[in-house]
This record gives sequence, C-alpha cells and structure tokens, in this order.
Amino acid sequence: MAKKVVIGCRIAGYPISAIGINLLFIQWAYAFRNLGWDVWLLEEITQESLPKIKNYHPKQALELGLNHWKLLTSYFDFVEQSTIFINGEADNLDAFLHFARESSFLLNISGLIRNKNLLSAFKKRVYLDLDPTFTQIWAKGYGCDMNLEAHDIFFTVGLSLQEDGKSIPFTGINWIPTFPPVCLELWPKRFGGTKWSTITHWCGYPEVNWEGKVYGNKANEFEKVIELPLFFDGKVLFQIASDLQEDHEIRNRFLSKDWEMISVSAIASDFESYRNFIGVSRGEFSVVKNGYWLSDCGWFSDRTVCYLAMGKPAVIQDTGWSRIIPTGAGLFSFTTMSEAIEAIKRIEKNYAYHSMKARELAESLFDSVKVAQNMVEQIESLEKKRLPL
Repeated sequence: MAKKVVIGCRIAGYPISAIGINLLFIQWAYAFRNLGWDVWLLEEITQESLPKIKNYHPKQALELGLNHWKLLTSYFDFVEQSTIFINGEADNLDAFLHFARESSFLLNISGLIRNKNLLSAFKKRVYLDLDPTFTQIWAKGYGCDMNLEAHDIFFTVGLSLQEDGKSIPFTGINWIPTFPPVCLELWPKRFGGTKWSTITHWCGYPEVNWEGKVYGNKANEFEKVIELPLFFDGKVLFQIASDLQEDHEIRNRFLSKDWEMISVSAIASDFESYRNFIGVSRGEFSVVKNGYWLSDCGWFSDRTVCYLAMGKPAVIQDTGWSRIIPTGAGLFSFTTMSEAIEAIKRIEKNYAYHSMKARELAESLFDSVKVAQNMVEQIESLEKKRLPL
C-alpha cells in the first residue's frame, strides 16, 4: 500500500496572476506523487483571509478563489483528493480525516494550516519555511505567530540558514535545508529564446528590522542593476514581468534603461501561459529579496528551477546558495553588476552548452523525486534518533 501525505497549500487564497505561487505547492504535491505516494491537497481559508481584490466584494473574492481552486485541482488531477476548508467547514470532511489519520505526515508549507482540529488528525506535522530570515524575524523580532509550535520537524529553503542571533534570530529550531523541487515532466526542455527574463512581485511584503539592520525586498536590489541592459547595446535583451502599474515611475525609469517591462497578469494567470513565457525566454536574470542577500541564508528560487528544467541558463544574485549549488555551467551567481555582466557574456559565447548544463543541473539536484526522497529520508533519520534505546 502506498504511503500517504497531505500537502498544506494556498491556491484559492491566491486566485489572480499568482500561478507561480500556486505552482510551488503543486510541485511539492507532484514530488510525492512522483515518488509513488498517495497525495491529498489541503487548503484552509476564511472569507476574511482572502486578499483584498480591487473591485471585488468579499463574497465575489471567495467565489473567484473557489473557481481557481476547482480549475487547478482539476488540471493537475487532484479533484478526488483535495479538501478546502471554508470558515471551518468542508464538503468531504470525513474522507479527508480518514486519509489524514492514515497519512505519514502533513507537509504544512509556511504553516498555512492552522486549525487545531485539522492539525490534531496527523501523527506528524512537518513545517516547510519558504521565507528564511523573514520567518525567524517575524517570529522573534515582531512576535508574530508563525504557527511553529504546532510542528514536529522543520525544513527550510534557506540552504545555508544559520540562526546566529545577529543576522537571524534564534528560534531554537533545527532547520533542515531542502532544495525546491521541479517536476521535469511539467517543464520540457525548449532550446533558445530571445530575451533574458524574470517574473516578480516588485516589493512583495514590507521590509523588517532586526538588530539595527533593515531586511528589504527586491525593489532596492533591482535598482542596483538598472543600467545592466545598456552594457549590451541592444544585442542582449532583458524583460521583467512584474506587478508594477503601467504609469508607475519605477517602471518608466527601467524602460528608459532598455528593460522591457510587461504586466505579470499577461503571463501568470494560468499554467500554460506561465510555462510558455519561460519556454520562449533565453534565460533568467534576477535579483533576490534584499533580506535573503543580507542574511546569507542560501535561499534559492522555486521559479529558477523551472527555468533550468526547460534548459534556460540562469544568472541569479547570490544569497549564499553558491556554496551549496554548483555554478559556472548553466547557472551563475553574482553579487555585483560587473559579475552579472561577465556571467551573461560567458553564457552567450556558448549558449548551447550552458542550456544543456541547465537542464542537467535540474535533473541532478532539483528533480522532484530526489527532493521528496531526501525529505523522507531526513524525517526517517530524525525519527530513528528519537526512538528510545
């Protein structure tokens, strides 16, 4: 009999131009499905917890979220094994609880599942931190309830996360690093492309403060590379799909520096459009949130692994990940604009080679089956250590 796992997700809660975020949860579910496990998707929302959507009444926003949930669970074949709790109620509660009690664990991504009755149905609750540095500062610096205490085992996409009390507060948690998974069958290799691109929220959530330092978002990091396209005289093209409004001053400044700026809504409303945008890109060039860079936590993008899987080389700002992930063939790190320029030039000189190496890197490190298997082995290893002699 196949082992069972429940994936705590956020799909209905992000219904507009957020397919990239939705896919993060879907790919973890696929990772365990590809490993041969029986997988159930779980989301918990309230009408109040839905993001405020412009021009939508809360009830309309809820309907929009539910339609999005139905669309994606159908597309990715989770209709029969998915449950959405709305204001504490669900249509298939009995079936879900039966599955949950038989499951090996709940993988609660970002601790999104909070209902105590739901959490108590699981033998084991595994927390996956998607925002290393910010999670710890929110918890200890701001006293936010990050739902950490409800869990037994803790993973993070911060590959070099170190709680030193200076750049990152102490939580007393043993954080286990994990790569973000990519389901290779969803991202077939597509050679070539004309523009280096990325997909982003320009600011995301607000900056935070810890020990006299400000841990910011991507906005300031993009400013550091605003001149980048000018060094290539139009021979190499750069494109950003973002949530900046058409008349935004920042957008206009980047346009004046030869960036192509498009609306994320044009490519992030559905999976096919999102995948096609990456598929026709030449590679990914992107900065990271300032907080990830400042803390040296090793955060690595779940979006970048999709570029790599499609054979798209990537040049990504370093957060400490370059100490863990091989660079120089298909994937390059940078800390300065001159390093970014040199990396792009190296790739352009031998694009076919770096395209091949990008896909190979996705297969060797980020393949969903390998990532899920590693998580299972880490959990089993911890459980053995906890067994009484």
